Amino acid sequence: MCGLAGSSASPEGFLARAVRLLRHRGPDGDGEWRERDGRFGLAHTRLAIIDLSAAAAQPMVSDCGRFVIAFNGEIYNFRSLRAELEAKGVRFRSDSDTEVLLALLKSEGTSGLSRAVGMFAFALWDKERRELLLARDRLGIKPILYAPLAGGGIAFASEIRALKEHPGIDFGIDPAALSEYLACLYVPAPRTIHLGIRKLPPGHWLRWRDGKTEIAPYWRPRIAGGRAATPDEAAEEVLPLLRQAVSGCMIADVPVGCFLSGGLDSSVVAALMAEEARRLGAPPPMTFTMTFPEAAYDERSAAARVAAHIGSRHMELPADPASAISADTLAVAFGEPFGNPTALLVSALSQAARAHVTVALVGDGGDEVFAGYPRYQGGRWARAYRRLPAWLRETVVAPLAEHIPESRRGFHGSRRAREFLTGANRPDPEMYAGWVEYFAPEERRRLLGLAANPARPIAELYAEAPSPDPLDAMQQTDLLSFLPGNLLAYGDAMSMAHSLELRLPLLDHRAIEAIGGLAPDTRVRGGLKAVLRAVARRLLPAEIARAGKRGFNPPMGVWLDGALKGLIAERLTPGSVAAMGLAWEPVAELLALQARGGRDVALKVWALLALDGWRRTA
Repeated sequence: MCGLAGSSASPEGFLARAVRLLRHRGPDGDGEWRERDGRFGLAHTRLAIIDLSAAAAQPMVSDCGRFVIAFNGEIYNFRSLRAELEAKGVRFRSDSDTEVLLALLKSEGTSGLSRAVGMFAFALWDKERRELLLARDRLGIKPILYAPLAGGGIAFASEIRALKEHPGIDFGIDPAALSEYLACLYVPAPRTIHLGIRKLPPGHWLRWRDGKTEIAPYWRPRIAGGRAATPDEAAEEVLPLLRQAVSGCMIADVPVGCFLSGGLDSSVVAALMAEEARRLGAPPPMTFTMTFPEAAYDERSAAARVAAHIGSRHMELPADPASAISADTLAVAFGEPFGNPTALLVSALSQAARAHVTVALVGDGGDEVFAGYPRYQGGRWARAYRRLPAWLRETVVAPLAEHIPESRRGFHGSRRAREFLTGANRPDPEMYAGWVEYFAPEERRRLLGLAANPARPIAELYAEAPSPDPLDAMQQTDLLSFLPGNLLAYGDAMSMAHSLELRLPLLDHRAIEAIGGLAPDTRVRGGLKAVLRAVARRLLPAEIARAGKRGFNPPMGVWLDGALKGLIAERLTPGSVAAMGLAWEPVAELLALQARGGRDVALKVWALLALDGWRRTA
C-alpha cells in the first residue's frame, strides 16, 4: 500500500512536498521520476508488502523504457498473470505485483484492467505518446484524485493534502458538495469539497493527453438477479469464491492479521483465514477486537468465541471517547469534511494492530454485497404496506409515528419503525434516500439558505438502478454510494494514517457478480444475509451464524450526552456555524433537540462538529 502524486507541470518542489505529506501511506521508501524536460513528474511513497527488495521500488520504469508507473494497492492474482506473461516471453526483474501490472498494461492497455483482481489506484505515463492513464479499482477501495490545471494540464494524488501543495488549483468550496456532505456525511464522487479537485469514480479510468481528458467506466456492479436457488445451493457456489478471495488477500511478505468484531462478516473472514493458514502450515492469524462498556455496542464475547473456535491469537482494545476529541486531526487525513464517527474506531484499531501486523483483513462490504442492512427488509415490506388505504397511512399512521421516542444508546428498533412508517408512503427512490440521508432536503435548504430544496444524490442513483426490485435497487445504490464514499473512504484514510494496509475479501468482484445474479428472494430467504449465513454454518458455531447485526459504531449518543457534551458548547457557536457557511437558527433548533432528548440526532450533531473540525484545519 502506498501513496502517489504527480503533475503534467511538476512545479518546483511539488513532488518533494507530496512525498513528505504522503509518508504515512508508505514509510518504507520513496521515489521521484521526471521527464527530461522537467515537466511531467511522478512521486511515490512505499509501504513494502510484496517483494521487500529495492527491485520493487517505485516509480517503476518498464523494461523498454517507454512506460512509468506509480501504483497503490495489491493485485491478488499477479502470480497467474505473471505466468501468462512469461509464457509470452516477458521477463521480470522483481517478484512484485507492480511489475506484473506494468507489463499487463503495456501489453493490453485499459482492457487489462478487466483481468486484474485486487484493489488499486495508479498513474501510468506513456513517454512516447506523452499520455497519462489513471485508474481506480472496481469498488473504489483505493482513492485517487485529480485537478485540472490552467492551460489544460492535470495534477493528481492519493490525498487532497498533497494536491494542496500544487499551485493553480481552485480550492474554493463547492456549495453542491457541502450540501451532499450534509445529506450523506461524506462528499460523494466525483465531487470533493473543493471546486478544483475531483475524485475518480470507482471502476473508472482517466486518460489525459495534449490537454484533453477522457473518463470512462470499465466495470460497474450489477445487482439484478433472477436465478433462483436456495441459500445453501448459493453457498456452495460462493464459498469457493470467498476461499479464493481470502487466499489472495493473505499473500504478503509481512505479518497479516484480521479485524474481528464478532459479527458475521468478519467472523467468516477470520475463519477462512485460519483455514488457509492451516492449509499452508502457517501460524494462526492474529485477531483484533474493539470493546465497549455499552452492551448494545459490545461484541467482545462473540469475538472471543470465534477466536477460540479458529485458534487465533486474540487481542482486545477498549474504545475511548477521548479519541473523538482528536477529530480535527482526522479531518486532516480526509482533506475534506467527513462525518461518520466509526472512523475514530478504525483509527484506534489500526494504530493498535500496526504494532503487530502490516496487513489486516476486514469484513467490510458484507452488508452491501450479501444484503445485511435492516433497511433492505424495510424496502421489501414497503410495497405490501402501501396496499393499506392511503388515508390511513398518510393521515393517521405517519403523523403518529413522528412521536415514537428513540433510544440514544444503540437500540435502533424504534427509530427504524418511525422512519419506515413516515417514509414508506413515498416513491421508492425518495423513500430510500430518506432512510439513508441525514439532513433532509428541507433541513439543508434552511441550513444553506437556498431558494429551493437541493438535489438528492441517493434518490438519483436509486432511480438509475438496472432492476426495479427494491432489494436489487437498494444494494445497487449502496455499492455505488455508501460503500465507496463512506466505509471504504474511512477504511483507507484511517488505516493508512497508521501505515496499515486493509484488505477486503468480501469485495472480490467475482463474488459480487455471483451474488448479483441471484434472485432477491434467495438473498434474504429466512432473513437478511441468507447466503453468507449458509456459508457461516459451514465454518463457525451455530450461534455466530444466526446472530443478529449490531454494526461497528461508537456510542455517539452516549458520548455527546457525557464526555463530549462540552465539545458541543465549545465548537458549535453562532460564530463557528457562520464560518461553516450555515445558518444558526436551524443549528440551534438541532442542539435544543439534542439537549431535550426523545430523538436520536447524535450523528447530525457530530456531522456539524466534524465540519467545524475540517474548517479549523483546512
